[in-house]
Amino acid sequence: MSEVKILIVEDERILALGLKKKLEKLGFMVTATASTGEDAIKSVKSDKPDLILMDIVLKGEMDGIDAAKLIISMHNIPVIYLTAYADDKTINRAAQTYPYGYLMKPYKERELKANIDMALHKFQHEKEGIMDFEDIYVDVTNFIDQKNENISQTILNDYGLAGPLDIDISLEKVYVSAERSNKDSYEVFYKLLHRLMPKFMASDSKILVYSKGDNLCLEFPKI
Repeated sequence: MSEVKILIVEDERILALGLKKKLEKLGFMVTATASTGEDAIKSVKSDKPDLILMDIVLKGEMDGIDAAKLIISMHNIPVIYLTAYADDKTINRAAQTYPYGYLMKPYKERELKANIDMALHKFQHEKEGIMDFEDIYVDVTNFIDQKNENISQTILNDYGLAGPLDIDISLEKVYVSAERSNKDSYEVFYKLLHRLMPKFMASDSKILVYSKGDNLCLEFPKI
């Protein structure tokens, strides 16, 4: 098995160096240590880590949760949060990004290793069970004569998802949108994005995620 590559996102230099030493002692490869969300995004693009250890409180314009949201929308990488904060508001915000772990500081080496191993195992299992892009396309075309809400609900129900999404089909692309203010719609949007991402990461096709008014939008080509 190849060496697991981990990105550390921690704005306290001493803590970052200590964590790096622990990870290397455990046999992991640290690709970089980033102190801001912006640096983390750049490191993900250049180093392509297998997993991210993300501190929630960071310097800069975005915190760890905001950085994780952006990274997850562009790359299919598991994130484990490292934090000293366990208030309900922080936990609920973090939960919206579907993290693979949530470690409270200070944590023990065994806890760190166990969380990383479990996250990687869960991530690999999910990748193996992810539906193919072709399956989504076939299902969309099968229900193309129905109203958008019926199309989306039927497709989502088939894959164990439920929530109000709008799906439109053009000659070349499929468009999916979700209302930011609708919690169910927002959650299903990100679950669908998680399932689509590995397919596009392994191909030349691109998946586009963007905001339009009060909606989150997903755009990908037909095959």
